[in-house]
Amino acid sequence: MDAATVGSAFAALLGTSVYYLAFLMFRHAALRMPPLRGSRPFRAAGYMLTDWIWMLGGVMLFVGLAYEVIAFAELPLSVAQPIFALSLVFLLAYATSFLGERLSRREWASVALFGAATVLVGLSSGRDPARLPSASTPPVFELALVTIPPIMVAGLVWLVGDRTSGGRHARPLAGVAYGIGAGVCAGVAEAGVRGIAAVWIADGTVEAVIRSPYPYLTLLMAGISLLQVQIALQRCRISIVATIITVIGRTMLVVTSTVLFDDTWPDRPVPLALRLTGFSLAILAIVLFPRHEHPHSAIPYAPRRRKGPAATARRAA
Repeated sequence: MDAATVGSAFAALLGTSVYYLAFLMFRHAALRMPPLRGSRPFRAAGYMLTDWIWMLGGVMLFVGLAYEVIAFAELPLSVAQPIFALSLVFLLAYATSFLGERLSRREWASVALFGAATVLVGLSSGRDPARLPSASTPPVFELALVTIPPIMVAGLVWLVGDRTSGGRHARPLAGVAYGIGAGVCAGVAEAGVRGIAAVWIADGTVEAVIRSPYPYLTLLMAGISLLQVQIALQRCRISIVATIITVIGRTMLVVTSTVLFDDTWPDRPVPLALRLTGFSLAILAIVLFPRHEHPHSAIPYAPRRRKGPAATARRAA
């Protein structure tokens, strides 16, 4: 492994570490916020945008993501994917050691399947670095094809999560649904970052980037994903949410890049079998994940509620 590859690997590890550090900051910001609801997205966005810890985490998230795209363009996926998975292991270790979260055997088995899926997808790409896409603008129908379905999925998760999270005996969602809703949007946002990088390298001007659809695609889908993430981090364990987002986001990035950038899949039998097996293991892991929290799951806190006239009147009554 030459010096350039080692440097790119270090940059990828740094980028993914910053990416997951942003998740921890979002988790901390959730402590400072009243309960967020998907049926009130503008109110939830207002709480997020006026919290300096959350804003700092958002900046770190985009910095980490940009580092990933640039570094991974110089690395083969067989090297890059394990680096991304290694950073997720660090986050899981922190969540279990310092946040009091616990995973069941079934959940650890799903995480292991995700790790195997990541390695197989990386091996399926061989040793060639992932090329940046063409800087050309995709047709409108392709942009609609990769944006409308994820938005619908996120909206459905919001509504279902709001409806089932209440009630004395209701069992809260374990984070799988929220992770899927946020992950599909995050994958499209990452594809937008790839497009921004391609336009910048091809033209080298901010004007060219602004004229392209990629900044707006990234901001739209990242905004929806971040709103979904913040709601999830108030109700679910970060270890579950981050794992699902990682796998779904990576999978959606591959699918979106195939549509927008004409990325090709392996054409040889062995690499193709590795990729299909990897995707199959990821789907199996999602199926195995419990849909609801166990009654004794260690969710570290419940988000506080702001005091107001209505709450005061109820206590007085």
